Amino acid sequence: MRGRIINWGCVGPLLGWLAVVALLIAGAIYLARHDRHIQPASPSPLHAQSETALSRELLHCQSIGDIARSDRDCLAAWAENRRRFFQSTSQRPVR
Repeated sequence: MRGRIINWGCVGPLLGWLAVVALLIAGAIYLARHDRHIQPASPSPLHAQSETALSRELLHCQSIGDIARSDRDCLAAWAENRRRFFQSTSQRPVR
């Protein structure tokens, strides 16, 4: 073997993979230590009440199945839900 102590043809790629694994572990540790959660703003009580009533009505309509297609209250709840959805998306700036 003419005096070569380390076969770099085999050890080089192994060291490269070990470096990649070490960087991945270091990145995971960094992200775990610097974990920040954005807290959503709490809705006003009045808005939360109306949102809860609408959510309850939508859940009720979902639970009654095909009967909801002819139910006046479900049709009104779906219309209000669509109105709120499209109103909130139309207020966003276009990029």
